[in-house]
Amino acid sequence: MTFEAYLGFTGSAATVYLSGNLTDQQVPALRRLIEQALTRPPSRLVLKMADLTGVSAAAIRCLAFAQQQLPPGAQIVLDGAGEDVRRVLAAGGLDRAVTLVTQTPPTSPAPTSPAGPAGPLAA
Repeated sequence: MTFEAYLGFTGSAATVYLSGNLTDQQVPALRRLIEQALTRPPSRLVLKMADLTGVSAAAIRCLAFAQQQLPPGAQIVLDGAGEDVRRVLAAGGLDRAVTLVTQTPPTSPAPTSPAGPAGPLAA
Protein backbone atom coordinates (compact mmCIF):
# COMPACT_ATOMS: atom_id res chain seq x y z
CA MET A 1 0.00 0.00 0.00
CA THR A 2 1.33 3.43 -0.97
CA PHE A 3 1.94 5.92 1.84
CA GLU A 4 -0.34 8.96 1.88
CA ALA A 5 -0.64 11.80 4.37
CA TYR A 6 -2.51 15.07 4.57
CA LEU A 7 -3.25 17.73 7.16
CA GLY A 8 -6.48 19.35 8.28
CA PHE A 9 -7.46 21.86 10.96
CA THR A 10 -10.57 22.03 13.13
CA GLY A 11 -10.56 24.90 15.57
CA SER A 12 -7.33 24.70 17.57
CA ALA A 13 -6.71 21.04 16.67
CA ALA A 14 -4.50 19.88 13.81
CA THR A 15 -5.15 16.44 12.34
CA VAL A 16 -2.70 14.46 10.22
CA TYR A 17 -4.34 11.62 8.28
CA LEU A 18 -1.96 8.74 7.54
CA SER A 19 -2.36 5.63 5.40
CA GLY A 20 -0.04 2.97 4.05
CA ASN A 21 3.43 2.08 5.30
CA LEU A 22 5.33 4.96 6.93
CA THR A 23 8.95 4.04 6.16
CA ASP A 24 12.13 6.05 6.64
CA GLN A 25 11.72 7.43 3.10
CA GLN A 26 8.33 9.00 3.95
CA VAL A 27 9.41 10.59 7.26
CA PRO A 28 10.37 13.92 5.59
CA ALA A 29 6.78 14.23 4.28
CA LEU A 30 5.42 13.58 7.78
CA ARG A 31 7.89 16.08 9.24
CA ARG A 32 6.74 18.77 6.76
CA LEU A 33 3.08 18.22 7.69
CA ILE A 34 3.87 18.39 11.40
CA GLU A 35 5.93 21.56 10.92
CA GLN A 36 3.01 23.05 8.98
CA ALA A 37 0.64 22.11 11.82
CA LEU A 38 2.93 23.75 14.36
CA THR A 39 2.76 27.10 12.55
CA ARG A 40 -0.69 27.48 14.14
CA PRO A 41 0.26 26.29 17.61
CA PRO A 42 -2.41 23.60 18.09
CA SER A 43 -3.88 22.61 21.44
CA ARG A 44 -3.98 19.06 20.11
CA LEU A 45 -2.15 17.25 17.32
CA VAL A 46 -4.18 14.23 16.22
CA LEU A 47 -2.69 11.54 14.01
CA LYS A 48 -5.33 9.34 12.38
CA MET A 49 -3.61 5.96 12.06
CA ALA A 50 -6.41 3.48 11.31
CA ASP A 51 -5.18 3.06 7.72
CA LEU A 52 -1.49 2.98 8.64
CA THR A 53 -0.03 -0.48 8.01
CA GLY A 54 3.45 0.08 9.41
CA VAL A 55 5.71 2.68 10.95
CA SER A 56 9.49 3.00 11.15
CA ALA A 57 11.63 3.95 14.13
CA ALA A 58 12.48 7.21 12.32
CA ALA A 59 8.78 8.08 12.27
CA ILE A 60 8.60 7.51 16.02
CA ARG A 61 11.55 9.89 16.50
CA CYS A 62 9.73 12.44 14.32
CA LEU A 63 6.66 12.20 16.59
CA ALA A 64 8.81 12.55 19.71
CA PHE A 65 10.38 15.69 18.23
CA ALA A 66 6.90 17.04 17.39
CA GLN A 67 5.83 16.55 20.99
CA GLN A 68 8.77 18.66 22.16
CA GLN A 69 7.72 21.46 19.80
CA LEU A 70 4.09 21.64 20.94
CA PRO A 71 3.01 24.52 23.18
CA PRO A 72 2.76 23.77 26.93
CA GLY A 73 -0.41 21.81 27.71
CA ALA A 74 -0.90 20.62 24.13
CA GLN A 75 -1.16 16.92 23.50
CA ILE A 76 -0.56 14.37 20.77
CA VAL A 77 -3.41 11.94 20.18
CA LEU A 78 -2.83 8.80 18.12
CA ASP A 79 -6.20 7.62 16.86
CA GLY A 80 -6.79 4.10 15.57
CA ALA A 81 -3.22 2.74 15.61
CA GLY A 82 -3.20 -0.99 14.81
CA GLU A 83 -1.38 -3.63 16.83
CA ASP A 84 1.80 -3.55 14.70
CA VAL A 85 2.01 0.23 14.92
CA ARG A 86 1.36 0.16 18.69
CA ARG A 87 4.18 -2.37 19.09
CA VAL A 88 6.67 0.01 17.43
CA LEU A 89 5.34 2.93 19.50
CA ALA A 90 5.87 0.89 22.67
CA ALA A 91 9.39 -0.13 21.61
CA GLY A 92 10.24 3.55 21.18
CA GLY A 93 8.60 4.50 24.50
CA LEU A 94 6.23 6.92 22.77
CA ASP A 95 3.12 5.03 23.90
CA ARG A 96 3.67 6.47 27.41
CA ALA A 97 4.03 10.05 26.17
CA VAL A 98 0.95 10.34 23.94
CA THR A 99 -2.75 9.60 24.19
CA LEU A 100 -3.73 6.43 22.34
CA VAL A 101 -7.38 6.09 21.37
CA THR A 102 -9.23 3.45 19.43
CA GLN A 103 -11.03 4.73 16.40
CA THR A 104 -14.73 4.74 17.13
CA PRO A 105 -17.23 4.06 14.36
CA PRO A 106 -19.95 6.61 13.65
CA THR A 107 -23.05 6.18 15.80
CA SER A 108 -25.41 6.45 12.84
CA PRO A 109 -25.09 5.64 9.16
CA ALA A 110 -23.94 8.38 6.80
CA PRO A 111 -26.78 10.36 5.24
CA THR A 112 -27.63 9.36 1.71
CA SER A 113 -29.42 10.97 -1.17
CA PRO A 114 -31.00 9.40 -4.25
CA ALA A 115 -27.71 10.06 -6.08
CA GLY A 116 -25.64 8.16 -3.46
CA PRO A 117 -23.75 8.94 -0.28
CA ALA A 118 -23.70 12.56 0.73
CA GLY A 119 -20.46 14.52 0.90
CA PRO A 120 -19.10 16.11 4.06
CA LEU A 121 -21.65 18.03 6.05
CA ALA A 122 -20.93 21.68 6.78
CA ALA A 123 -20.62 22.55 10.44
